[in-house]
Amino acid sequence: MFKPRTVNQFKVYRFIKERFALDHFLISPLSRSALLLEDRTGDKLAFAFQDGDVREIEIPAPPAPDAVRTFWQQFRILESPPRMKDFDDITVWWMNHSNPLTYQMALNLPDDLYQHFLTHPILEDKAVYQLAEKGLVTEAEYLDVLLWYRNGNFRNHWLGPLGLDGTGNIYGLIRNYEKPNANEIRFYLLDDYYCYMNHLPE
Repeated sequence: MFKPRTVNQFKVYRFIKERFALDHFLISPLSRSALLLEDRTGDKLAFAFQDGDVREIEIPAPPAPDAVRTFWQQFRILESPPRMKDFDDITVWWMNHSNPLTYQMALNLPDDLYQHFLTHPILEDKAVYQLAEKGLVTEAEYLDVLLWYRNGNFRNHWLGPLGLDGTGNIYGLIRNYEKPNANEIRFYLLDDYYCYMNHLPE
């Protein structure tokens, strides 16, 4: 879930909060001092704290593909690359180092998961295990689990599809992956296929 990370971001956030019903918008950072506001139709506004005041700014153009490609090529050959364990580490690095990446690019999240990241808190391990142990996980709950997994937990877990049967799509979550004490939890995804096979209303 998005929260301001700098004083200037907070000033912009407070300005936006006083003027918009934030339940209807996505808020994401553009820089240490600028935020992007997007409504449910995809219309966007950008605001920044500049010269002691919050003002609307032009929405930055998408980064040039060549610039992004060159950046990643140079990043991969760094002698001492930064050690980033989770989204917090990536966020701090992205805000404090010059780079051509959007915030979404830096986090390496697809659109649906990025929107979920901006609007939902990341679950703790126990909450994720409890969801999986239910045996049936909704699509929204699966986004919670997947976001948790991408937040550094892929290092000692495995999450992914295992196939399907006459009941639904089967997914697995393995704790302590590739270790002697590994433990697998299997669950179904409550998607259209599950509803069809179990004669449930969609």
